[in-house]
Amino acid sequence: ACCGSAVAASGYVSGVFNGDKAGSIPDDAFDAQQAMVGQSLLPFAERLETAEDKMKELPFALYDAQTGLMKQILGKSSGAVAGDGTTAVLGGIQINTPPEYSDYFLPLSFDLYNSKGEFVEDIMPKSIQRPFPKVMDYFPGALTNAELVDKVTTSIEEAGFSTEKTLVATSLCCDEVNRPLETDFADVFDTNFHMGGLAGFPFGGLTSFGAMASHIPDGGDTLVVFGPHVGVD
Repeated sequence: ACCGSAVAASGYVSGVFNGDKAGSIPDDAFDAQQAMVGQSLLPFAERLETAEDKMKELPFALYDAQTGLMKQILGKSSGAVAGDGTTAVLGGIQINTPPEYSDYFLPLSFDLYNSKGEFVEDIMPKSIQRPFPKVMDYFPGALTNAELVDKVTTSIEEAGFSTEKTLVATSLCCDEVNRPLETDFADVFDTNFHMGGLAGFPFGGLTSFGAMASHIPDGGDTLVVFGPHVGVD
């Protein structure tokens, strides 16, 4: 199942689709992030309601919603990356499994952007499948965290990145089960900058991206990793 924030948001979206009155973004900050998750999912209401398996479709809808927000942030804030610095943006779905298994990640996009926020190229590596039946039944092409880190490292090095001068910025859900992926990336790239809020949305926005960019090592680049998460057991 998806995270609690995402499930609650899908319930809100279903209600609006079936005639309930749509809410508005609250004036206070107590639950503003959750309200934004719901509002961001509203354009996908019919898609979710007509899906054969709503819980399988939900993380893909979340990913699409997050992709739109991430592209807006890149378009407005990539200039904060100094010089000719490049931003590699990896988007997909985190897949949490029981403690005795490796977590997985389904890569859905891996793109390079320049410091003007312009798309440069697609650097998605070829995925390979691994025999963990329940994951592969629902998310064919998913990689274990270790496989993902290895493939991403190879791809960005081929694109001219240096692991010593690359800052990883993540926009993943604040749920504690998502921290292992950040730890695995930190083994190669050092500690990450965290931009994510509920359900993985980059709610830190332009300010967070600008702060992150100021931490990029001189002459370096940044790798952004974003996406929702779903549990499989």
